[in-house]
Amino acid sequence: MRNPTTTLTPSQRTAFDQLTQHIDAETDPISSETAVGYITDGGFERPEAQDLLEQLLLKGYLYESTHGLKITK
Repeated sequence: MRNPTTTLTPSQRTAFDQLTQHIDAETDPISSETAVGYITDGGFERPEAQDLLEQLLLKGYLYESTHGLKITK
């Protein structure tokens, strides 16, 4: 579950918004590669998109299961 006191940087917010345009808490899990693709569609280079994805996972905005990534409810 996401920590309500954990704020996102502007870049992280943009990446998260980019992901939520394509997936939601009810969507089937997606792969990390798909998530990076959605983030790069928002104008980020691949290495930065990978870093942003990692930060979203660490901050609890996304979680990873054996089936893939999902947005935290």
